Amino acid sequence: MRILAIRHVKHEHLGIIEDFLRERKLAFRYIDVAEQKPDENLLEQSDILVILGGYMGVYESDKFRFLKTSFDIAERFLKENKKILGICLGSQILAHVLGEKVFPGGKKEIGFYEVFKVENDELFSDFPDSFIAFHWHGDTFYLPKGAKRVFSSKLYENQGFIYGNAVGLQFHIEVNKDMVFDWARGSEDELKEAGVDIKEWQKVSSKVFSDMKNLCFNFLEKFIFP
Repeated sequence: MRILAIRHVKHEHLGIIEDFLRERKLAFRYIDVAEQKPDENLLEQSDILVILGGYMGVYESDKFRFLKTSFDIAERFLKENKKILGICLGSQILAHVLGEKVFPGGKKEIGFYEVFKVENDELFSDFPDSFIAFHWHGDTFYLPKGAKRVFSSKLYENQGFIYGNAVGLQFHIEVNKDMVFDWARGSEDELKEAGVDIKEWQKVSSKVFSDMKNLCFNFLEKFIFP
């Protein structure tokens, strides 16, 4: 079992997903699409694709031309019916290649917010009806035709969907505490504009991160080893 992760910016990595893969002794590789072209053998030999996040928008592919590489890889894995997990920007890329519009939302969703399970599915059977997850996005998308919506939030209807062997999650299932504060460094202007006080994040209990990790690991167990 080989996992390929598309990384758009260095600090948005696999996080606790990497912890899971190491625990299960699963092989994984990153492709930094802003810096390198995909190797044909690597694509062919990879069984699962994870598309990670980034600050750019799907509709900015003329400015960030490497996004087109991400689109092409996602389309290939879809056609080959291989498993795909798209996180944040990755979920938007999935929606885009499935033919739906991705666009700026009315308000940025940054921080710890409640997510609601709106449809049952075996992949997420261990998830409660509502839980706290970390979010950092301003864009959203329409639900692709033929996809099943599984998660929503108060601000955004489409927080998670399943399409065949592909799963798109708008919220960040992969983060740990270090990642959250690492992302905040250097983003002071964006956070201020969005009315976010990261001092409030310090009050988030360790149980929230522990719960997030347990949910992530439970999902990965079912996603990778059905």
